[in-house]
Amino acid sequence: MPAAALLDLIGRQPGCLGRPGRRGQPGRLGRPVLLDGAFGTELMSRGLPQGHCPELWNVEKPDAVRDIHRSYFETGSDAVATNSFGGSRIKLAAYGLGDRCAELNAAAAALAVAVRPAGRFVGGDIGPTGKFLKPQGEHTAAEFEESFAVQASALVAGGADFILIETMFDLREALCAARAARSVSDVPVFATMTFNRTPRGFFTLMGDSAAQCVAAFETLDLPAFGANCTLTSSDLAECIREMRKHTARPLIAQPNAGKPELNRAAEVVYSQDIEAFVADVPKLVEAGANIIGGCCGTNPEYIRRAAAVLRAGKS
Repeated sequence: MPAAALLDLIGRQPGCLGRPGRRGQPGRLGRPVLLDGAFGTELMSRGLPQGHCPELWNVEKPDAVRDIHRSYFETGSDAVATNSFGGSRIKLAAYGLGDRCAELNAAAAALAVAVRPAGRFVGGDIGPTGKFLKPQGEHTAAEFEESFAVQASALVAGGADFILIETMFDLREALCAARAARSVSDVPVFATMTFNRTPRGFFTLMGDSAAQCVAAFETLDLPAFGANCTLTSSDLAECIREMRKHTARPLIAQPNAGKPELNRAAEVVYSQDIEAFVADVPKLVEAGANIIGGCCGTNPEYIRRAAAVLRAGKS
């Protein structure tokens, strides 16, 4: 769908944004846009073996991938993210699949597009490479950008309406991904960082503050950005509140369903049940989130319940 329709949906109207601390113009829906929830756990519930590359299922088990996207659309998602979080060429190389980057990402986008209802959107999902930039690691910014460019180009070729860069813990890597996506396509590019809460505020693993990330994304003129993963819904609301102090652009909030824990069967579970998570959705809105979804520990039922809350609070 045209980029203008997506930007209209989230309320990004050039020249009509408010001042930092205010949320600017509302989107066409009159409520926050709703994204999907966790994808990896949904794959595992359908049989993805531990240690298997999730992106391979885009060609090995396409029906399962389509089914997950369909379930999120059916429960209320306005947009879903493709099964390509670990689909950069550098990340896929860990599985010996670096040379299949374009194939797996194009397939990821095509599967989501195939079940996309009219008026909904598909975001081409880009996650971190799992590697570090120099001097902490061995890679250069040029190498990261080349890797992300191949991925972004394939996602757009497969039909993605926008690029969603997620769960970045190094602002430099997020900017590499954003520049790469911009270099190969004109679709909107969104980005979210993952923060830890500290006594001094919200910082990424690499020490980037929420305010620094906002400033960098505004300089790059990204139409929407925010935070996802790591934080609970209540903590993420506070993180969004901090980011809102520095921008009037649409902010994205995708919290975890609490913290991961091991149950007695040695299975990973999340500490926040659906009632507690959904109770925090109005707090995310009040804090200034324009785009809301779920991250680790959430599922289509979380999205269904969040959709009901957002519809009930529609202005």
